[in-house]
Amino acid sequence: MVFKYVLSADRSQLSNYRGNFLYGFLSCGPAKVSPEPVYSMICPTRDTYERRTGVLKLAPVGLRRVEGALEKTLGLSSVVAQHPFEIEGAIDENTKIVGLTEMSPLGIGTVDTAISWRTDNWNRKWFMTLMRQLKQLKKRFNFKVVVGGPGSWQLLGPFTDYLRAQGTPIAAKASRFKTAVNGSFTRLKASIDPWVKEELGVDHVVEGEADVLAPSIFENVENGDAPEVIHCLTNSIRDFEDIPEIRRATLTGSVEIMRGCGRGCDFCAPNLRTKRDFPVERIVREASVNIHMEHRDVWLLSEELTLYGCDNKDKVPNQDAIIDLFTALKKAGASRIGCTHWTFAGVRAAPELIHRLSEINGLHRDWMGVQPGLEWVSPRMVKKFMPYKVKPFSPEEYPETVREAIKIMNRNHYYPAITLVVGHPDEEDDEVDMTTEFIERLSRFDNMRGIVAPLLYVDYYKPHRTMDYDKMNEHHWRLYYTAWKHNAKEFGDTIWLATQNFDFFSRFATILGVHALDHFILRFLKSEFKKRFHYVPDWMTT
Repeated sequence: MVFKYVLSADRSQLSNYRGNFLYGFLSCGPAKVSPEPVYSMICPTRDTYERRTGVLKLAPVGLRRVEGALEKTLGLSSVVAQHPFEIEGAIDENTKIVGLTEMSPLGIGTVDTAISWRTDNWNRKWFMTLMRQLKQLKKRFNFKVVVGGPGSWQLLGPFTDYLRAQGTPIAAKASRFKTAVNGSFTRLKASIDPWVKEELGVDHVVEGEADVLAPSIFENVENGDAPEVIHCLTNSIRDFEDIPEIRRATLTGSVEIMRGCGRGCDFCAPNLRTKRDFPVERIVREASVNIHMEHRDVWLLSEELTLYGCDNKDKVPNQDAIIDLFTALKKAGASRIGCTHWTFAGVRAAPELIHRLSEINGLHRDWMGVQPGLEWVSPRMVKKFMPYKVKPFSPEEYPETVREAIKIMNRNHYYPAITLVVGHPDEEDDEVDMTTEFIERLSRFDNMRGIVAPLLYVDYYKPHRTMDYDKMNEHHWRLYYTAWKHNAKEFGDTIWLATQNFDFFSRFATILGVHALDHFILRFLKSEFKKRFHYVPDWMTT
């Protein structure tokens, strides 16, 4: 059966990640370190689509929202959410648009750039594979390709200049094409990169909250009335009733509970959104779609769980609202309720809340992952760039706030994947050292359970401010190495627990692979440091 509108995403976004969204970060890493059989073993996709038809049984939340909006306007028979492996079976001369939702199509997001080390990552490889396939189909059927989602900005100038600055084969191709087409690196910001348009076959890019506007966007594209770059104004959706509800299951049982954050950090895109909380009744209805399909683990999508239901300027968590939400989901049949993000300040301000959530989830021996952002510990940097992230505490209290929050998390069996920023242009060397010493203390003396993800600072609007491996000085290198030294130890200590739901062969192979990877990472970093600075420092050998 063929459809007027076909929705999909690249393969990197279409795994259920064995119920643990943290495994999804494997897609950001270098593909040569995790070959396809290894990648597919850890992030399988066979359970996310109907093998006979290719229709997605599980899909990203954003894709489900757009699907729902189009179905409401056009009817069920006009729209399909299709797996990329079987996308050809849903397309013919009647297909007008193929719409893709993308997280990091060119693999130049902050996590990608921090761990792929100038090599192709799986995010980029899977997107390129899909685009090559669609380009051939376009020649036969003449449809339009529209790309939206959180990573759609990567397809615009000047963001693709960052890719050209890297030493990868794909970057070299893009640079040659750009020179031939543009003759220079100057172009309008709101334009699709010529290489992306001509070589990859992308016709339109959508930025912003497109779920409500999807029907009119698709109609305008089909009629030839849409611009190349379609901007959907952030915060234009005032009434949650306008947002189509999820009618089909989502990956990892994900459901939105809020949009925006309210913390106001200068460097964070979610800060551009006004904070809006979804009502409990609606969240339960959407989560029940997954629960009724026996996907009973629910993951709550938020920028900051501890601010759900919070309307006070001091950012003190509304514990009753959060507990009511978890309790309602539990009554609806959820077995475990995870959350993607929360802050150290919110955890420290409400330790009894974290304990109660752990009790609701039954975390007595099992652990659950969560992603808080550390960024840096310098009080000056905190005060200047993220003063509200530490409320209800002060910038001077931030290091102790982080330590106390980690203790609270670990005590209640929550496992943090902590992000930090390496190379902010305003950060002084002694402030970098503060963060390094802080990570060492967490690892060596506090016996923290959790990993640390050092992310290189990226400024796509002002590329000269972006940090890369060639710009890292010895202070940055020590911070980066200290984080990965801790991670190597942590991977080895916890991989047995992290693979408890794997079958025997997959578990055995993954454990062996992780120990080999630990050794490779530290040896590789020492080698790269020596190439740059011509010696190996004591802090890399002790």
